[in-house]
Amino acid sequence: MDNNQVLDAIYERRSIRKYKDKDLSKEQIEALVRAALLSPSSRNKQPWKLSVLTNKDLISEYEKGIIQHFIELGEEWIIKHNEARGNKIFYDAPIVFVISMKEGSGIDVGIMAQSIAIAAKGMGLDSVILGFPRVMFAEQYGDKWANILEFPEGYVYGISVAVGYGAEEGRQRDPDYSKVSYLK
Repeated sequence: MDNNQVLDAIYERRSIRKYKDKDLSKEQIEALVRAALLSPSSRNKQPWKLSVLTNKDLISEYEKGIIQHFIELGEEWIIKHNEARGNKIFYDAPIVFVISMKEGSGIDVGIMAQSIAIAAKGMGLDSVILGFPRVMFAEQYGDKWANILEFPEGYVYGISVAVGYGAEEGRQRDPDYSKVSYLK
């Protein structure tokens, strides 16, 4: 399958955890939003809301809250994991897409996250899909972040995708074909 840009983007995509200090253009952001919104969903219900964060102070506040949550939790492995990554959750990415959802719509939201990540790679950008930010929606924080991120009533955190110009190569992934069964 030579010269297949979609497959190339999928094969070349890596989870990048270090970004250059370079903002995305309005056109790039709009293209990523469009790719996200055109993601397929079960019965085309589109059970999501996309919050697009470009405010660096807000991203930093969100990140600090996540780090503090794990410190207060006292989970040593997570604290050490985060420290090893410079206590970065969003890795200085200039934009973070936060996807909220109707409860039980995780598959649809995962598809949207993948659409953002593959579209970003196809545009010469990099990304990392993130689950840790979910902790800021725990009961002890109330609706603070749901309100800041303008989640619709009754929606919950789904997943986040940080996007930017990568400042590292990322780790190569090799396909594990032992996880495939061909049924004839």
